Amino acid sequence: MIYAQADNLLKSRCVLKREGVIVDRGLRTDVCITEDLMYVVIDPPLPEDLQTALLLVMFRGVVPPDEGEYPKIVKNVAEGLRDKYIWSLYREHREIVHYLLDRWSGARDYAGYGALEALMRDPFLTEIVIPQPIASVSKYTYVPKTLREQLDYLRFQVVELGRYRRVVAVRNELRLPTNIVIPEPLMYVIVKKLLPSLTMDRPMQTREDQLHKARIAADLLEYNVNIRKLSSVPKPSKSLLTPYVTKPLEFTSTEAAKYAVGGLEILALASLTLEMRGGVLFSGGMGSGKTTQLNQLLYLTPPWVQIVIIERGAREVWAPLEGQLLHISVPSEDKLWHALDQALRYGTIHTIVTLAEARTPAELKTLINYRLTGHGALATLHADSVRDAVVRIVEANAPLEGLDGVFVIQLSALGGVRFVREAKMLSVREQRVEVVDVAEATPRVARYVEEMYGVDLKSELKLRVEALIDASELEEPTAARRLIVEKVWGRLDFKNAVRQEAAKFGYF
Repeated sequence: MIYAQADNLLKSRCVLKREGVIVDRGLRTDVCITEDLMYVVIDPPLPEDLQTALLLVMFRGVVPPDEGEYPKIVKNVAEGLRDKYIWSLYREHREIVHYLLDRWSGARDYAGYGALEALMRDPFLTEIVIPQPIASVSKYTYVPKTLREQLDYLRFQVVELGRYRRVVAVRNELRLPTNIVIPEPLMYVIVKKLLPSLTMDRPMQTREDQLHKARIAADLLEYNVNIRKLSSVPKPSKSLLTPYVTKPLEFTSTEAAKYAVGGLEILALASLTLEMRGGVLFSGGMGSGKTTQLNQLLYLTPPWVQIVIIERGAREVWAPLEGQLLHISVPSEDKLWHALDQALRYGTIHTIVTLAEARTPAELKTLINYRLTGHGALATLHADSVRDAVVRIVEANAPLEGLDGVFVIQLSALGGVRFVREAKMLSVREQRVEVVDVAEATPRVARYVEEMYGVDLKSELKLRVEALIDASELEEPTAARRLIVEKVWGRLDFKNAVRQEAAKFGYF
């Protein structure tokens, strides 16, 4: 739950441990990391009924940093639940309850981040982001009328529907999913602590009435509801792979043939371009499949890369990259600049900034500028050809340095059949942007592949194409993603790297 209370089964999976991350009044909060890289916060144990009462305290959101008020808060909850046993449990576990409420309210030396406090104080973990859940979000937020209804609603959301947001702790390339499960009704509390509100004109205050808080939660959810195009989560499928082999590209020069890529190798090469924090643009007309192919490309994103997505209200960019996606959805066009400006705050050392649709010159310029900060850039763009797309980019006065090496995939549709019309790279020569064959830009990708994976480019492209084809046979999106990760990056020893890094920070 919100306290990240670890059960014995979860603790038995721990392979790395660190004791005493937070110690107060003789109470100790330990942390551990499981074999599948889950970050576990181990708080002092409490009876289940008392934990339920404290969960409702968190939902109500009014925890003043005054220890003298704590008994009154717990007593009100016990009376609301009509359960006198909770009050007797509180008196028996008073020190632990006050310790947890201190962490949530920000009393004494605590910052008020609740279960996130251990992560904030752990030197091994330096950043915290909140990605979206794989579970679909609800369109409307139900406003419970009593504490018991609140409890039933929380359990319904988490247990029956599986709706929750998972907080992820990040340190450079290392991604350690925590076991802090936050139900939707509690999200506004976390968001007001960690993220600036893009959904309200006035800041969220602590002491607001219940109905207003529920509306805040509804806002945070409503702006992430997919309202067009996608009837299901896109995944690699035979129909989505077909555009790359419908009209194979032809190469004429001998030198170009050496590094020639065609068919599905185009998508595989685009994934390597992103992995190198380059730029990829899907260009085409309305309905040519730009957003769908962008989603498919995300399946080939390495597990250590953070994807920060900026969208206009509707959620269209979606792939099951649990622990890697962070959506910033805005309700109106005038707030898009705020979202673009915030994007770099939520990234890591390996970040790809994704703009769902680049419409204006200013948006294109901002996205290309982000490449100069060491981030990758990914977007869709309305244009009838690669050259038309380049004209739009150049007219945006984007910095030339940021345009060098940008991969443009032009999608088209004819007679109901979608296909890749052309794939080109942008090259900057003598302060001028040129459109060149992909083959001319692939040597530097080949050097990266040799250094990173110890294989030649053709072998790497073949591996990724095979992974896509195998994933297209699976029905479940998360299974497709899992297969690709295991096939493409399973050869790298991430767990050993985590062990070596964690040892520097007192883990054993």
